[in-house]
Amino acid sequence: MKSTPPSFARVRRKLLNTLPNLAPFVVTFAHVLLSPYTKVEESFTLHAVHDVLAYGLDLGGEGGKLALWDHVTFPGAVPRSFLPPIILGLVTYPFVAAGVALGWIQTKLQVQILVRLILAAAFSHSFNHLSKTLRTRYGPAVRIWFILLSLSSFHIPYYAGRTLPNFMALPGVILSISLLLRAGTRTGPPAVSIRRTRNAIILLTSLATIVRLEIALFLLPVTLSLVLAKRATVSQVIRWGMIGGFGSLAVSAPLDYTLWKPTIPHPSLPTFTSPLQILWPELSALHYNALQGHSAEWGIMSKHYYFTNSLPKLLVGSLPLVALGLGVWALSTLGIKVAFAGREGVKVPEGVGETLRLFGLGVLGLIGAMSCIGHKASHAEWRFIIYSLPVFHLVASITAASLWSFPWTQARFRSQLRKLTKLGLLGLLALNFAVTGVMTFLSVDNYPGGEVWKVLESIPQAQDRLITIHFPSYPLQTGATLFTFLHERPRQGLTSPVTATSGASTISSPWAYPAFPPPLEPRWIYSKSESEEYSTPNGLWNSDVDYVVTGNWAEYGIIEGDDEASGSAADRRRWRLVGEVHGLDGVSRGGKYGVEIRWARKLAILGRVG
Repeated sequence: MKSTPPSFARVRRKLLNTLPNLAPFVVTFAHVLLSPYTKVEESFTLHAVHDVLAYGLDLGGEGGKLALWDHVTFPGAVPRSFLPPIILGLVTYPFVAAGVALGWIQTKLQVQILVRLILAAAFSHSFNHLSKTLRTRYGPAVRIWFILLSLSSFHIPYYAGRTLPNFMALPGVILSISLLLRAGTRTGPPAVSIRRTRNAIILLTSLATIVRLEIALFLLPVTLSLVLAKRATVSQVIRWGMIGGFGSLAVSAPLDYTLWKPTIPHPSLPTFTSPLQILWPELSALHYNALQGHSAEWGIMSKHYYFTNSLPKLLVGSLPLVALGLGVWALSTLGIKVAFAGREGVKVPEGVGETLRLFGLGVLGLIGAMSCIGHKASHAEWRFIIYSLPVFHLVASITAASLWSFPWTQARFRSQLRKLTKLGLLGLLALNFAVTGVMTFLSVDNYPGGEVWKVLESIPQAQDRLITIHFPSYPLQTGATLFTFLHERPRQGLTSPVTATSGASTISSPWAYPAFPPPLEPRWIYSKSESEEYSTPNGLWNSDVDYVVTGNWAEYGIIEGDDEASGSAADRRRWRLVGEVHGLDGVSRGGKYGVEIRWARKLAILGRVG
């Protein structure tokens, strides 16, 4: 008997069920591939993953390779925990080893891209977990709008695959939000609800302890809401918090102590002098930035920065929907009846009210406390409150789903109002896409350091001999990483900050199958030295450096346009321009359409003369 082919309706239904699950993967992967390079804020985690793949976890004894790790020489501004990058590196290894073995991965840069794709996949998985929770709790319309509003925004999809600590923590925060929503279902067994609540609290506490301590400002008010709602007792949340906090420290503290001990003391970390400070890096970072006030060195912001700058920038088209949803809920709370519910969606007052009862205090606690801390320490960044964005998108999605199917039964011109409402919602969505498109277009060309390898590969004189290339601070801040050093081998026991890569100084892979493809030929020497002799054109010349990647080419006597050369006549005879990298130079008012985008040379690659 012949099997009947599946009906078109069944295939269409399966396709529609699959597309929402694929959407976060497609969108975040696209952002990674469009913008594969990174900034300096991502370098600690990224380079730690590199060292896990390059040197393994053989950290002790005379044969240990801990001295080869990048942070021993370049520790960054404050210590961070190594547990997240170690986990990311271990998860990445099987995929990168398979890619190298099959010949799919041929350069170290492709390994960096794969690391970022793995992180984006972790975000996408947790995002799908939350979107399926919303479908169960509030209906498919809310889920679809949540996906559309979240993935059409710029910041979360663009940064989901970036190794900033905030975005290393975000997948766990989203998963915790989803678990707490699932725990609130009335149809599930009480034991299942308690288990989900427990897992969410433990996970959030672990993330706050190890990855980003400001998550505690979201976690503590949420646990208070759970206690007030009688979904957990005080003793339960304390016990779960202790499991998450002390349990995660029991794992991370020995690793961090072992990995950071060779670095302390270090000139880059002048206030970190005791090994005890590295047992809990997040607490030490809080003391350094907030209590000692060093965060002011990164910029001064107003007390209302998060409310007047960050949230409008993060929400864009979702902002009117959030305001409308909160307004309807507020009127309903005051006893003013508002019949605001679509045929397929949940009622806005009930849906928004449930969200606010569970997460409202957490969002206010996070943004309010960070505003006070930021004002005192004179520094604030939008990524510090990124954990509140899924809650805002949930409120916006409930509002949008209700508006889309609102019946307008008592309106005289209900057909026109229905069309106008849908047109307005599509307009807000189009605004999201437009802003994201522009921001992505501008951001892609904002990583000049990442493009340097292309210029180096195009220099004929560098393709048949061993050369030394020096990278000062600026290219390393804007995209040049250990993964973009394509002609480098992992070093063996070199104490110099020059990462030499000659054949005599290489080591075998610590893994059964290599985590990196063979480096490109010929071998090159890459320098990131911050020593005094590498800080001047004359010092670099005397150090036998062949090429310099610099954003201050005038210091070497290289003139562009109306620039004045600040270097000496001797410097002008010693260095010549062999390549350059252009990038975004700024955006300002003006031009034909009222906005002027400026592009300019951002980096010059200078070659030694003679």
